[in-house]
This record gives sequence, C-alpha cells and structure tokens, in this order.
Amino acid sequence: MKKLLTLTALVGATTISLAQGTVNFQNTAATLISAGGVAMGGSSSNQFNFAVFLAPSSTAASSGLTAALTDPAFQSVAGVNANGATPGRLVTRSGLDVGGAAGSIVDYVVRGWSANAGATWAEAMASYNNGVPMYIGSSTIGNDLVLGGGAIPSTALFGAGPNQVTGFNLVQVIPEPTSMVLAGLGAASLLLFRRRE
Repeated sequence: MKKLLTLTALVGATTISLAQGTVNFQNTAATLISAGGVAMGGSSSNQFNFAVFLAPSSTAASSGLTAALTDPAFQSVAGVNANGATPGRLVTRSGLDVGGAAGSIVDYVVRGWSANAGATWAEAMASYNNGVPMYIGSSTIGNDLVLGGGAIPSTALFGAGPNQVTGFNLVQVIPEPTSMVLAGLGAASLLLFRRRE
C-alpha cells in the first residue's frame, strides 16, 4: 500500500512539474466580439471559429498594438474556440492548453473567422485569399501574458488588464463585383475559344 501511495504522489508531482501553459479562452459581457459592427449572434452551433496565436514575449513593445493577419510572428496556433449561445460571447474554455510551460511569458492575438471559411486558420486564409464571402478579424496584441497552469488558471486572454485584449470586430469580406465580372468574362472567353477549335 505504501508503494502505491508513493507512486501516486510521484506521478502527481511529475504531472504538476510538467504542467502545460493554460489560459481561460472566454470573454465577458465587457469584451464582446462583433461581426459587421453588431454583437456576434449567439448560437449553439458553430458559426464562427477563433484561435489564439502566440509569439515570444519580446515581439510587441506593449499591449494594444495591431498585427496583420499574415504577420509571421503570430502564426503559431495555440488553441481554438467557437462562438457561444450568448451574443458576442465565446464558448467557456477554461484550462485551454496553449503549449509551453506554466509560468511562460508570451505575446498573443486572438483571431476569428466564419465557420464556412474552414475549420482551421490555414483553411480560413485560403478562403480569404480566394475571395470566399466571410467574416474575419483580429484582436489587438496582448503583451507579456503569463501562462497559468491547471484546469482553471487565473490567466485570462480577455479583460481590461494591462496584458489582456478587449473585444474586437469581425469584418465582412465580399468579393468585389468587378472581380466576379472579370472571372465571368474569362470563363466566357474560354468557352468561345473552345467552341472554335
């Protein structure tokens, strides 16, 4: 029995010492996310996807700065989430493992996109680059966030703290009519040339 208790204690200590960095990936009524300037609709189905992107803590000079969607420093996807049933809110995700050890310090951004554009960030960017109608957007940069540990870490991505981000807006992207007209003309010309052969 003593051996079993000792082994259990050692496994527990090892698990704690190797704890992964975790965060609370949910927002509050004070940090709502909007789509097209209106609070993102609440739904029990996945209409929007969100991801955390981490970078070394020295990446941004301070919180509140912006990063382009293609910024190479913020392309490491650390965790995903979806919109919740309450308008403007994300699904409750406490203890989301974002990699690194508990106590690590990181800079981060949260980005969101329409679920119709894909389940992953790579798919969303491909849709964005190919002119798929969608919503897409990014928070400002959160600077020097200390990752927590355990199932319910105190570290929260969203908030009014100096290292947190506030809510943000997803912008609707619609292919320009001129682009669609040019694509149609190109397809029509291909058909005409094909018929002549």
